Amino acid sequence: DEEDEYADMDMDMDMAEFEDEAAAAYDEAGGAAVAASPQSAADGEDNLLKVRTYDISITYDNYYRTPRVWLSGYTASDRSPLTGDQMMEDVMSDYANRTVTMERHPHVEGLHASVHPCQHGAVMKNIVRNLMKGVEGEEKEPPVESYLFIFLKFVSSMIPTINYDFTMDVSASTAK
Repeated sequence: DEEDEYADMDMDMDMAEFEDEAAAAYDEAGGAAVAASPQSAADGEDNLLKVRTYDISITYDNYYRTPRVWLSGYTASDRSPLTGDQMMEDVMSDYANRTVTMERHPHVEGLHASVHPCQHGAVMKNIVRNLMKGVEGEEKEPPVESYLFIFLKFVSSMIPTINYDFTMDVSASTAK
C-alpha cells in the first residue's frame, strides 16, 4: 500500500542519520557528486569517470503546502540530457520510481526527476523537533533562514550523489 510506504519513510530518522547516509554515499562516489556511466568500461575508458551534472529547482506545491524539488540531469562533457533511467541511477534504490519519479515540471520543458512532497511536511517537522531538542536537551529553535539548508539535507538522503554545501553546522538530538 503506497500510503503505508510513505508513512514508514524515515519518520524516525534524525539529522545525524541523514548526514551519515549522505556521507557514506558521498564517500562511495570517491568524494564527488558524480555517477559513473555503465558504458565507460565498455568504451575502453577504464580510468575515466563520466560525470553527470544536475540543475535543481524548487517550486511550492500548493496541495501539500511544502517545497517540491525538481532535478534535470545532463552529462558534464557535452551537456546532453540524461534519460529518466539514467537519472534514477543516481537516486537511492529505496526511493527510485516511488518517492522520486519522472514528471513534467510546471514551468520548465521536459521530464524532470521530482521528489514527491507528500511527506515533506511531516519529515521536516520531525527533523526540526529534533533540532529544537538540541544536543544537550535544551529547547533551541533553529533560525528560519536555515530551513532551506535543512530541507536540502533531507533531499540529499534520497539523492546522495548530489553534493550540497555542508559548511553549516547542524546538530540534533537522537532521543526519540
